[in-house]
Amino acid sequence: MATPSSSPTPSAPRRTEAPGRVLRPAAIGIGLLANLTYVIVLSDVAGYDLRAPAVFGRPTQSVLIGVVIAASVVPALLGWGLLELLERFVPRRATVIWAALAVVVLVGGLPYNGAGVTTTDQILLAGMHLIVGVAVIPAFVLTSRLRS
Repeated sequence: MATPSSSPTPSAPRRTEAPGRVLRPAAIGIGLLANLTYVIVLSDVAGYDLRAPAVFGRPTQSVLIGVVIAASVVPALLGWGLLELLERFVPRRATVIWAALAVVVLVGGLPYNGAGVTTTDQILLAGMHLIVGVAVIPAFVLTSRLRS
């Protein structure tokens, strides 16, 4: 009777960076593409002139594609950087801390006082914030839990 000389041993669980390397940038890209689609449909298809509120003494202005790109990508990248730091320095609590901060920033960034814009503009701008939040926050939380 022949027996194998070595029996298979179960491999130890390994931390992998793959989910974060793929899913986090993909979530940012999905949020960006969804926001661009949203604005293009509003402006070009529906013919609506979406206006941003007056801030820092500047009058209300139309929402431009460049601003949509920057407002969709920059906060998500900053959130990603913060999550990476939290995962390095407080790995056990990184996901909870980051998720709480992300929700606070999302809710705090909604256009509550639309100085010079209509209620419709405020609702449509809030939709833009929520689109990126819905794309980024769950993906980052998921990848953070997979890494810990």
